[in-house]
Amino acid sequence: MEFKILENEEEKTIEDTIENAKKQIEEKKYEENLRERGFTNITKMVFAFKGKEVKLEVVK
Repeated sequence: MEFKILENEEEKTIEDTIENAKKQIEEKKYEENLRERGFTNITKMVFAFKGKEVKLEVVK
């Protein structure tokens, strides 16, 4: 899971925040450690926040 807050300087919309979080999940290979430990059913999720607005996306 990745939790991100919209940063006005870097992102214009909450969708930009979601895309940046998805890139971070892939770049930092969050699931690699779990796969090495034998987990195969892994769900990657992004939570993006803009004030009280929250969006969730499952990463495929």
